Amino acid sequence: MKLKFFAAFTGFALLCALPALAGTVKEYSADMVNVKTGKAEQKLAVTPDKIYSENLDASGKREAIAIIRMDQKKMFLFIEETKSYMEIPFNKDQFTAADMKMGMVESKREKVGAETVGGYKADKYRITVKVMGVTATAHEWLAPEFDPMPIRREADGQTLEMRNIKTGRPDAALFEIPKGYKRDAQMEQMMKGMMGGK
Repeated sequence: MKLKFFAAFTGFALLCALPALAGTVKEYSADMVNVKTGKAEQKLAVTPDKIYSENLDASGKREAIAIIRMDQKKMFLFIEETKSYMEIPFNKDQFTAADMKMGMVESKREKVGAETVGGYKADKYRITVKVMGVTATAHEWLAPEFDPMPIRREADGQTLEMRNIKTGRPDAALFEIPKGYKRDAQMEQMMKGMMGGK
Protein backbone atom coordinates (compact mmCIF):
# COMPACT_ATOMS: atom_id res chain seq x y z
CA MET A 1 0.00 0.00 0.00
CA LYS A 2 2.82 2.43 0.90
CA LEU A 3 4.57 1.82 -2.44
CA LYS A 4 1.30 2.53 -4.25
CA PHE A 5 0.89 5.70 -2.24
CA PHE A 6 4.38 7.01 -2.99
CA ALA A 7 3.93 6.22 -6.69
CA ALA A 8 0.77 8.32 -6.64
CA PHE A 9 2.50 11.09 -4.70
CA THR A 10 5.32 11.22 -7.24
CA GLY A 11 2.83 12.19 -9.91
CA PHE A 12 1.11 14.67 -7.62
CA ALA A 13 4.41 16.27 -6.60
CA LEU A 14 5.39 16.80 -10.22
CA LEU A 15 1.95 18.27 -10.89
CA CYS A 16 2.37 20.63 -7.95
CA ALA A 17 5.64 21.95 -9.32
CA LEU A 18 3.72 23.58 -12.20
CA PRO A 19 3.74 27.38 -12.37
CA ALA A 20 0.58 29.44 -11.96
CA LEU A 21 -1.98 28.63 -14.64
CA ALA A 22 -1.42 30.76 -17.72
CA GLY A 23 -3.65 29.20 -20.38
CA THR A 24 -6.60 30.97 -21.98
CA VAL A 25 -9.07 28.28 -20.86
CA LYS A 26 -9.23 29.12 -17.16
CA GLU A 27 -11.85 26.59 -16.03
CA TYR A 28 -12.37 23.10 -17.41
CA SER A 29 -12.53 19.40 -16.71
CA ALA A 30 -10.95 16.61 -18.75
CA ASP A 31 -9.81 12.98 -18.77
CA MET A 32 -6.20 11.92 -19.33
CA VAL A 33 -6.73 8.87 -21.53
CA ASN A 34 -4.24 6.11 -22.32
CA VAL A 35 -4.01 6.34 -26.12
CA LYS A 36 -3.28 2.61 -26.50
CA THR A 37 -6.08 1.26 -24.30
CA GLY A 38 -8.57 4.09 -24.68
CA LYS A 39 -9.12 4.06 -20.90
CA ALA A 40 -9.00 7.13 -18.67
CA GLU A 41 -6.16 6.98 -16.14
CA GLN A 42 -6.66 10.40 -14.61
CA LYS A 43 -9.49 12.90 -14.24
CA LEU A 44 -8.77 16.61 -13.99
CA ALA A 45 -10.77 19.66 -12.95
CA VAL A 46 -9.09 23.06 -13.11
CA THR A 47 -9.92 26.63 -12.08
CA PRO A 48 -7.51 29.58 -11.71
CA ASP A 49 -6.88 28.76 -8.04
CA LYS A 50 -7.80 25.08 -7.67
CA ILE A 51 -6.77 21.75 -9.23
CA TYR A 52 -8.47 18.38 -8.77
CA SER A 53 -6.58 15.29 -9.93
CA GLU A 54 -8.03 11.79 -9.61
CA ASN A 55 -5.91 8.74 -10.44
CA LEU A 56 -7.65 5.61 -11.69
CA ASP A 57 -6.40 2.03 -11.54
CA ALA A 58 -6.42 -0.42 -14.48
CA SER A 59 -10.07 -1.31 -13.85
CA GLY A 60 -11.15 2.34 -13.83
CA LYS A 61 -11.65 2.51 -10.05
CA ARG A 62 -10.56 5.60 -8.18
CA GLU A 63 -7.19 4.99 -6.54
CA ALA A 64 -6.08 8.35 -5.19
CA ILE A 65 -7.04 12.02 -5.31
CA ALA A 66 -5.08 15.24 -4.98
CA ILE A 67 -6.81 18.56 -4.42
CA ILE A 68 -4.67 21.68 -4.66
CA ARG A 69 -6.24 24.79 -3.12
CA MET A 70 -3.98 27.68 -4.05
CA ASP A 71 -6.56 30.04 -2.52
CA GLN A 72 -5.97 28.33 0.86
CA LYS A 73 -2.29 27.49 0.24
CA LYS A 74 -3.09 23.83 0.99
CA MET A 75 -2.97 20.49 -0.76
CA PHE A 76 -5.02 17.46 0.21
CA LEU A 77 -3.99 13.89 -0.69
CA PHE A 78 -6.63 11.14 -0.47
CA ILE A 79 -5.94 7.40 -0.61
CA GLU A 80 -8.98 5.37 -1.62
CA GLU A 81 -7.73 2.05 -0.25
CA THR A 82 -7.59 3.30 3.34
CA LYS A 83 -10.19 6.10 3.03
CA SER A 84 -7.59 8.42 4.55
CA TYR A 85 -6.25 11.85 3.67
CA MET A 86 -3.47 14.29 4.46
CA GLU A 87 -3.54 18.07 4.57
CA ILE A 88 -0.24 19.63 3.55
CA PRO A 89 0.70 23.31 3.25
CA PHE A 90 0.98 24.15 -0.45
CA ASN A 91 3.95 26.14 -1.63
CA LYS A 92 5.26 25.71 -5.17
CA ASP A 93 8.91 26.27 -4.18
CA GLN A 94 8.60 23.80 -1.29
CA PHE A 95 7.24 21.11 -3.60
CA THR A 96 10.03 21.75 -6.11
CA ALA A 97 12.51 21.30 -3.26
CA ALA A 98 10.70 18.11 -2.24
CA ASP A 99 11.08 16.74 -5.76
CA MET A 100 14.81 17.38 -5.55
CA LYS A 101 15.03 15.81 -2.08
CA MET A 102 13.35 12.64 -3.38
CA GLY A 103 15.71 12.57 -6.37
CA MET A 104 13.20 13.84 -8.94
CA VAL A 105 14.98 16.60 -10.85
CA GLU A 106 14.11 17.93 -14.29
CA SER A 107 17.53 18.49 -15.78
CA LYS A 108 16.61 19.57 -19.30
CA ARG A 109 13.56 20.72 -21.29
CA GLU A 110 13.83 21.45 -24.99
CA LYS A 111 11.28 22.19 -27.69
CA VAL A 112 11.50 19.55 -30.42
CA GLY A 113 8.55 20.38 -32.65
CA ALA A 114 4.88 21.25 -32.93
CA GLU A 115 1.84 19.05 -33.58
CA THR A 116 -1.94 19.21 -33.43
CA VAL A 117 -3.40 17.20 -30.55
CA GLY A 118 -7.16 16.79 -30.27
CA GLY A 119 -7.68 19.78 -32.56
CA TYR A 120 -5.36 22.04 -30.55
CA LYS A 121 -1.96 23.24 -31.80
CA ALA A 122 0.68 22.18 -29.31
CA ASP A 123 4.43 22.59 -28.87
CA LYS A 124 6.26 19.32 -28.23
CA TYR A 125 8.99 19.21 -25.58
CA ARG A 126 11.54 16.57 -24.68
CA ILE A 127 12.13 16.42 -20.93
CA THR A 128 15.12 14.73 -19.35
CA VAL A 129 14.49 13.82 -15.72
CA LYS A 130 16.65 12.20 -13.07
CA VAL A 131 14.61 9.92 -10.80
CA MET A 132 16.46 8.28 -7.91
CA GLY A 133 19.72 8.60 -9.83
CA VAL A 134 18.32 7.12 -13.05
CA THR A 135 17.97 9.34 -16.12
CA ALA A 136 14.70 9.05 -18.02
CA THR A 137 13.23 10.87 -21.01
CA ALA A 138 9.63 11.96 -21.43
CA HIS A 139 7.70 14.13 -23.87
CA GLU A 140 5.00 16.72 -23.25
CA TRP A 141 2.76 18.58 -25.67
CA LEU A 142 1.64 22.01 -24.42
CA ALA A 143 -1.31 23.76 -26.07
CA PRO A 144 -1.51 27.51 -25.28
CA GLU A 145 -5.14 27.12 -24.17
CA PHE A 146 -4.22 24.72 -21.33
CA ASP A 147 -0.62 25.71 -20.59
CA PRO A 148 1.01 24.65 -18.26
CA MET A 149 -1.12 21.47 -18.08
CA PRO A 150 0.10 19.17 -20.89
CA ILE A 151 -2.53 18.15 -23.42
CA ARG A 152 -0.47 15.00 -24.06
CA ARG A 153 2.39 13.35 -22.20
CA GLU A 154 4.49 10.33 -23.07
CA ALA A 155 6.68 8.40 -20.64
CA ASP A 156 7.65 4.78 -19.97
CA GLY A 157 6.17 3.68 -23.28
CA GLN A 158 2.73 5.08 -22.41
CA THR A 159 0.96 8.05 -23.95
CA LEU A 160 -1.75 9.92 -22.05
CA GLU A 161 -3.86 12.49 -23.88
CA MET A 162 -6.36 15.05 -22.61
CA ARG A 163 -9.81 14.13 -23.91
CA ASN A 164 -13.47 14.76 -23.06
CA ILE A 165 -12.55 18.38 -22.43
CA LYS A 166 -15.44 20.39 -21.03
CA THR A 167 -14.87 24.11 -20.66
CA GLY A 168 -16.65 25.99 -17.90
CA ARG A 169 -16.61 25.90 -14.12
CA PRO A 170 -16.28 22.38 -12.64
CA ASP A 171 -18.49 21.25 -9.78
CA ALA A 172 -17.34 23.17 -6.67
CA ALA A 173 -17.80 20.01 -4.54
CA LEU A 174 -14.76 18.44 -6.27
CA PHE A 175 -12.47 20.84 -4.43
CA GLU A 176 -13.82 20.06 -0.97
CA ILE A 177 -12.92 17.15 1.36
CA PRO A 178 -15.26 14.29 0.40
CA LYS A 179 -17.27 12.54 3.10
CA GLY A 180 -16.02 9.26 4.55
CA TYR A 181 -12.27 10.03 4.66
CA LYS A 182 -10.28 10.14 7.91
CA ARG A 183 -7.26 12.35 8.38
CA ASP A 184 -4.00 10.36 8.73
CA ALA A 185 -1.78 12.42 11.03
CA GLN A 186 1.11 9.92 10.93
CA MET A 187 1.43 9.89 7.13
CA GLU A 188 0.87 13.64 7.11
CA GLN A 189 3.85 14.23 9.41
CA MET A 190 6.00 11.86 7.34
CA MET A 191 5.12 13.72 4.16
CA LYS A 192 5.83 17.09 5.73
CA GLY A 193 9.19 15.73 6.87
CA MET A 194 10.04 14.64 3.33
CA MET A 195 9.39 18.19 2.19
CA GLY A 196 11.54 19.68 4.90
CA GLY A 197 8.58 20.92 6.94
CA LYS A 198 7.80 20.37 10.60
